[in-house]
Amino acid sequence: MVRVERALYLASPAGRAALAGLPRELETEDPVQAAARLRRTFGAAEAAALGEQLALRGRARARFGALPVELFTAEGLEMMTHPAVAARRAQRLKTLGLTTADLTCGLGGDLSALLAAKVDAFGVERDAATAVLGAANSGGRVVRGDALSPPCRVGRTAVVLDPSRRVGGVRTFDPRGFAPPWDACLELLQQARAGVLKAPPGLAWAAVPPWCEVEAVQLGRDLRELALWAGASVRPGLRRAVLLPGTCELTSEEPASSEVREQVGRYLHDPESCVTRAGLVEQLAAALDAWRLDVRVAYLSGDEARTHPMCATFEVLEVVDFGLKRLRELLRARGWQPGEIRRRAFPVEPDELRRGLGQLEGEPMALVCLTAGSRRLAVIGRRVRPERAEGG
Repeated sequence: MVRVERALYLASPAGRAALAGLPRELETEDPVQAAARLRRTFGAAEAAALGEQLALRGRARARFGALPVELFTAEGLEMMTHPAVAARRAQRLKTLGLTTADLTCGLGGDLSALLAAKVDAFGVERDAATAVLGAANSGGRVVRGDALSPPCRVGRTAVVLDPSRRVGGVRTFDPRGFAPPWDACLELLQQARAGVLKAPPGLAWAAVPPWCEVEAVQLGRDLRELALWAGASVRPGLRRAVLLPGTCELTSEEPASSEVREQVGRYLHDPESCVTRAGLVEQLAAALDAWRLDVRVAYLSGDEARTHPMCATFEVLEVVDFGLKRLRELLRARGWQPGEIRRRAFPVEPDELRRGLGQLEGEPMALVCLTAGSRRLAVIGRRVRPERAEGG
């Protein structure tokens, strides 16, 4: 089968029934053995199509924990937004009350979230086979077309843009290599009534225009994306850190503290990646009544027993100038061993440090290595857990 024929088969009632009837253990079976088993029941072309889906489903479960959609391509799976991130984006778009066009629809992950949120939405996809799968996955309307020539009046529409960051199967971090090109996506975003442009977390700030609102979106411990919003309901220049699940947010409009003090207080705070990426360390410092230990480092310290969902907090037990021998002797004398090891602006990797400290026994403690002015410090602490709300 050519790609379109394969997509049409998989999206057909026969293909869906065949895929639904396959035992899940085939996803983890040796591909050669799985293909042989499939060929006993299906023709060669159908067996190949089903076998590919089994392999992609296994990868999807490993990445997302569940299947975000039913049908996949290898490239589409690599580009797919996590369902939790897509759901939050859909809820924000829903508040606009606008028809929404997912102009880079792909396999329909974002479109599925939009439709689930009861947003009037449709997709646009350039590749014919992917358009078939996107429509089947979302249950919505997917038009085959070019994102840069959308089949709608963008001045009255909200748009979603997620340019591909792979060229010939290789990931690119240069916005000029995105497809559609970054500058073209920005032009389209500015023309739309409202919209969002998804970007990789490491996008240079120079590539972000001042008329956008920027969100750094994190899920669990993973920083997932930068999202550039424009048009209706947007506050240009605003930066927002978003932590999922739970949708905890911090913005650049909140009070900030620029105090820097090269002194470790009773508590040490390690901000989440979304906070540092959005440049909101000073806003978090104000919320915690804390100070920065160094202008180059995101660690915060304070004397107040405060916690925040957007940072890990540790009660400080010991602070020493860094040195392997000194640190090893201190840990042994206190009956401690390194549990989690964290570092920022520090030349020693956690695994290297753990090996250098050797075998230690005792109560596991957090070990945080940092730079404060001209000093390199090792902070030993105990993690502070936020108090649970009543009934929680």
